[in-house]
Amino acid sequence: MNGTGLRRFRIDYLSGYVSVSMARNSSFFPGWNRLLFGRPPISSIEKCSRQRNELDQLCLAQLTALFGSFLPARLLDFKTSSGLNSRRRVYTPMVTFWAFLGQVLAPGSSCRKAVSNVQVLFVARQLDPPSCDTKSYCSARRRLPVRLLLQVHAYVIGRLQAGVQGTGPRTLVVDGSTASMPDTPENQKKYPQHTQKPGCGFPIMKLVGLFCLESGAWIATAKCHMKIHETRLFQRLFRHLREGDTLLADRAYCSYWNIAKLSAKGVDFVMRNHQRRIVDFRRGKRLGKRDHCIEWSKPKQRPSGMSKEEYDAYPDYLVVRETQLKAPQRKGYRTGAIVIVSSFITPEEKTIDELGDYFLRRWKIELYFGDIKTSQAMDVFRTKSPDLICRELLMHMIAYNLTRAVAQQSTASSVTPTIDCERVSFKGTADRIAAWSWSIWAAPSVKKARELGDQLRATIAEDLVPERPGRREPRAKKRRPKPYQLLNRPRHEMNEIPHRNNYRASA
Repeated sequence: MNGTGLRRFRIDYLSGYVSVSMARNSSFFPGWNRLLFGRPPISSIEKCSRQRNELDQLCLAQLTALFGSFLPARLLDFKTSSGLNSRRRVYTPMVTFWAFLGQVLAPGSSCRKAVSNVQVLFVARQLDPPSCDTKSYCSARRRLPVRLLLQVHAYVIGRLQAGVQGTGPRTLVVDGSTASMPDTPENQKKYPQHTQKPGCGFPIMKLVGLFCLESGAWIATAKCHMKIHETRLFQRLFRHLREGDTLLADRAYCSYWNIAKLSAKGVDFVMRNHQRRIVDFRRGKRLGKRDHCIEWSKPKQRPSGMSKEEYDAYPDYLVVRETQLKAPQRKGYRTGAIVIVSSFITPEEKTIDELGDYFLRRWKIELYFGDIKTSQAMDVFRTKSPDLICRELLMHMIAYNLTRAVAQQSTASSVTPTIDCERVSFKGTADRIAAWSWSIWAAPSVKKARELGDQLRATIAEDLVPERPGRREPRAKKRRPKPYQLLNRPRHEMNEIPHRNNYRASA
């Protein structure tokens, strides 16, 4: 330090301005300003950015503690090219995804509850909580990129299937279902109601889902309004099929065109024969009693919507196997004998009993849709616009597969690893995830959160569905509904009967 620097230091010290003089004039003590007078003030923008990064990391850590490695670690690195989510907001894509997923995992949760969960998260980190108004959260859900949800869904599917059979051939099942939604003009335009009078019904979405029987994973879905047949929706799912897979389907999908496409992709199939196709076991190559191999000729009439070039590309005939199966005479079974169409041409590939067992497994998709529409309450969507319903559907698929993933982890880490994953109760798993999630997220350390996650999976492995072969459950309700009047005309034209006892007689 030269003499001038010393003199300035002395003068500044006597006058009380040490920090300014030392910071500007002394190159030998650069840290004195920070040590003596604290760090420089942080701007509000920088403070908000740090809080946002802290909350993003916290949400990802909580989801990882609950679902393990079934969520991608690069969830925070997603970039959008449209400019959405570029502003520094409270509801970042990570926070919005965390709140939206919690809302779906707890059926019936409102947006107000999701905002309350975010407020609890902020207060736990000693940060200023956001407003109780749900408008910001609803806008954040609308900004949530669909491509991000698709990437997360694909990653979860890959991890879930790899834990069961790896990349080997799969046994897939396909079927259709429906779901309704709030009666808004936007939803009515996209998914118009089916047969009710205007103002009396609800918009309805038709779904065709593709599931994996080994893991129970919901692989893909195709959606549209009720005027589109399930076969056309099913053709949108062909890109998810791989060579060597086996597809189980009902008779609605047993058409010449679908079977030709499946054969071209190298996909085996077991389907019930269509009701309009006449079966004559006296023709073709006889394989056994009520079992033969036969050629199907291409229909002469070209379907509407199919171009001539596409029609000519189909083969002139197909070789399939037709087998009649007799169902056991059990109470509740409607059909005594059914005809199965399959690609297993010889009995050496599949015997008649094996074909029957294959087709009986198709019933599991009804249980899958029951879990989705009843346990997850997806029978009625809650959002009020088509773009939000698309995001809600994807979030339901992610939540369903994550629940299956936790059940798979519970059987793998159980003391008796021979337990079949299909016997783990889906409803019990979903209830335990909703009950244990806050204990895991409020854990003081990552180690404690992992211990709680292991205890959660241990309790899930103990909740098994008992084996009940031949169980019959009639679709009936014992408790009577309230005798409310039916809304059989638009609401503004409806005249309410003042006496409730007269509702049924006058409806």
